[in-house]
Amino acid sequence: VLISCNKTESQDFYVINGEYKNYEGDIYLVPAVDTLYYSNNFKIDTATVVDGKFRFKLSTKFETPLPFRIANGSSITDQFVIESKDQLIKIEEINSMIKPSIFCENSTVHNEDVALWERRQPSREEFRTTMNSLNNSEFSNDSIQKISDGAQEIFKENTLMIIKEFSKDYPKSYVSFWYLAMSQMYFGYTIEIESAYQNL
Repeated sequence: VLISCNKTESQDFYVINGEYKNYEGDIYLVPAVDTLYYSNNFKIDTATVVDGKFRFKLSTKFETPLPFRIANGSSITDQFVIESKDQLIKIEEINSMIKPSIFCENSTVHNEDVALWERRQPSREEFRTTMNSLNNSEFSNDSIQKISDGAQEIFKENTLMIIKEFSKDYPKSYVSFWYLAMSQMYFGYTIEIESAYQNL
């Protein structure tokens, strides 16, 4: 017991302590972009939530902030960027519209991440409302497809415009870089993404 109490965490890992109340079971820390960005240092980490607490480990080989999501068996959180240091994550709910809260000493990354999330929320809500209305409509399949395609195109345009403006406001931000990388992963090459990269 004394040996266990005095045992320190391996210097090979940063510790991500977490809180997730009213949940018991396994959750997973997963990459939010192509795993090539993680240089084979990370695939997935599993933690078991016990008494509202859990713990992930992040390799100290990572020297820059990286984007992740947290998943359980049926859902996944919104993506978030975490720094290469010890930190605390609080999960309110595992839901694609909800971002976990991160507490990390001397960090600006999480504040920037939340700022971008807040800018994107109106567009995301508009898109979600449109798609939900289609599920409860009596439109023909052709009409549903047309409205869905139009809503997705508007969402894409709004997303790229917001991220382009954000990268102009935060040109030295890892958050700007990673959300541009994710946009390229989702939408492919666009002139707006190329222009936004020029802001960095």
